[in-house]
Parts: sequence; C-alpha cells; structure tokens
Amino acid sequence: MSIFNFFKKKKTVDFHTPKLCLTEIPVAITKQIDNINWSTFETAYGNAEKTTPFYLKNLFCKDMEIAMDATHQLWCSLCHQHAFISSASLPSYDILKIGLLELDDLLKVELLDIFQGFAYCSSPTFSNALREPWELQLREKLANDKQLFEDFTKHKDEVIVCFAERIIDALTNEN
Repeated sequence: MSIFNFFKKKKTVDFHTPKLCLTEIPVAITKQIDNINWSTFETAYGNAEKTTPFYLKNLFCKDMEIAMDATHQLWCSLCHQHAFISSASLPSYDILKIGLLELDDLLKVELLDIFQGFAYCSSPTFSNALREPWELQLREKLANDKQLFEDFTKHKDEVIVCFAERIIDALTNEN
C-alpha cells in the first residue's frame, strides 16, 4: 500500500470534540450555559456553538481528566496561547468565574491561566487595533473582579498566587 493510500484510509480524529461527562453537571450551571445563543460567538477554531457549551459543562464534571481536558480546550479556543481572545470569551466569563470560586485548586490554576489570557489580550497596550465592544465588556468584567484576583494572591498555592499576580499586573499596568 502506498503511503498516500495509508493516510487516505486513516481515520481522522476531531480533537475539538469534547469527551462525554458521565457524572451529573450542576443544573444551575447547565441552565446558565444553555441560555446562551452560542451560535453568535466565535472561538479560535470557528463557531462556538458545537464546542464551548460542552467544554464549559465538562469543566464541572467530577471526572478530573474530563474537567482538565475542558480547561485545556477552553484555553485553546478562548484565549489562544495568550495571543488572541475570541468573542465566546465574554459569555464564558461568568461560568469560568463560578469554576474559579468552586472547583479544585488544580482546575483553578488552569482557569487563572485563561483569565490571564483575557487580561493580557484585552489590555489597551496589547495591540494597536480598535477594540470590539465585547472586548471592552470583557475588560470591564476583569476590572470589576480585580478584588477577586487580589484575594487569590493570598492563596496557599504558589502557582495560583503567581497567576493572580500576573492578572493584577495586566489589569493595573495599562499604559
């Protein structure tokens, strides 16, 4: 078999398809996520409708592997490598914030990394491009939650402290 036929027959895997969480997701979280029209938002990979709501729900899965995978996928799609933020970041913000307040410290580290991406990429000094209204709203949410991030600078986990300090720095040093 030629190498061309080998690759032609090989099944492709959609890395953006979320794993199914078999544990129950809190009803209030599910309702909040389901009340958003995700088809009107974009991620780094395209329309948010087919992935973002599932990743956000999986964030609250009791299976840590699935929850951690959800944080990675959210990081990739919402604040891609801290170089780009997508419009789906805005409706995701409040749900991510609930996770930051309620979930395990390992997940908090990953969520703070996402918030750090939001803080960096929504900064007025990030690029010379004009900001979209949703970017300004996202920045406002971050600024309104500055005390929350300051509280995390007193956390017992030094990685959480480091991320929180970076977020505060990105929110404070806007010049």
